[in-house]
Amino acid sequence: MTVTAATQRARRPHPLVVMLRILIALVLVGVVALGAAVLLAPTPVVAATPVTPDVEPLPEPSIDWPTTARAAGYGVVGIDGGADSWATTGSDEAHPMASVTKLVTVLVVLEARPIEGDDRGETITLDDDDVRALTRAIAENAPVAPVRSGMQVTQRDLIEWSLVDSAGNAVWSLANWAFGDIDAFLAAADDWAARHGFEHTDLDDPAGLEAGSVSSADDLTRIALMAVEDPVVLSTIQLESVRIPGIGFAPNTNRLLGQHDIDGGKTGTLKVWGRNLFVTAIREVDGVERRVVGIVMGTIAADETDAAMVQLLESVWPNFGSRTILAEDTVVAEYRAPWGATTDAVTTGALEAHVFADHAPGWTSTTEPIEAGSTGTAVGEVRLDAGEVAAPVRTTGMLLAPDVWWRVTNAPQVLGWYWS
Repeated sequence: MTVTAATQRARRPHPLVVMLRILIALVLVGVVALGAAVLLAPTPVVAATPVTPDVEPLPEPSIDWPTTARAAGYGVVGIDGGADSWATTGSDEAHPMASVTKLVTVLVVLEARPIEGDDRGETITLDDDDVRALTRAIAENAPVAPVRSGMQVTQRDLIEWSLVDSAGNAVWSLANWAFGDIDAFLAAADDWAARHGFEHTDLDDPAGLEAGSVSSADDLTRIALMAVEDPVVLSTIQLESVRIPGIGFAPNTNRLLGQHDIDGGKTGTLKVWGRNLFVTAIREVDGVERRVVGIVMGTIAADETDAAMVQLLESVWPNFGSRTILAEDTVVAEYRAPWGATTDAVTTGALEAHVFADHAPGWTSTTEPIEAGSTGTAVGEVRLDAGEVAAPVRTTGMLLAPDVWWRVTNAPQVLGWYWS
């Protein structure tokens, strides 16, 4: 065939056909590239979602409350850094504190005039007001520490005479010195009670000689917990006796001191009300020393008061014990991937704690994100909020990777993984 210009033009593809072929080629390349991008997109790591497990409830406290008291309470000093716990029974109203008021007075004074370590505190020169306080205490038939105008004593002297011998004039002198006069002290005591949430505690005098110096069993139990956490107060109420000039050694008024692991406390008696008693005891339970406090209010005879306190405290100790907070294989988190694959995170050991009844510390879990395809992986731990007790956490099975069909049908989401 003869090749001419006309035949060459007849055999050349139309430009639109060329463009269409190019477009189809580009689309095919794009589809292949897009498909490859979808199939090869890196699978993202999956974060854990915490799970609140169903756990076996711990037993509630079992307390043998004394029936001879109008009100009573116990408190447990916080375990392993946890919060203090307490409970009361009987009347929840405010009642005369009697000489337990002196404990409140000392706490108020120490907050304003703290003593560090074994220091005796400031030196105080007594005057005629202190002698008049002595005269009043004698008239009220209260225990006293003989004083004279010009006599010099230390702050800790007055605290010891007030809490060990329950000298009414000593605590009056302490409050008067710390705040300038008794009215200022009473205002400070009101402020102290309000700041600490003691709604039923009100002082009419520093010594508890007035029936208007009142508190409730709930307030006094919490005040007792504050007292044993103050090293000056605790060391003072633990003294078996105290030396008072002009008298010699006066014994601690707490008759239970040294019995039933009781190592401190404060007594109080008022004719119009009866007897109150605060004690604190320390006992080794499962190899760990634990401290508790007890409050008994409104008993009549001293023997009855002591028996009520012993009954109360001896029923508190059995509530301490080692408990399982989280059992082994407890699910604490879940991994749920966007493509539907799931696996759980479980404890690989039990989380144990020494607790008081059902007052167990809380716990938190920390878990790492995991990749698809991982199985039986250590991912974190659970740890008590207070203390160093922890247990490892692992996944229970493989977190399956997304299949091809899911990738293709969720292409926009998969492509977003490149930028996540």
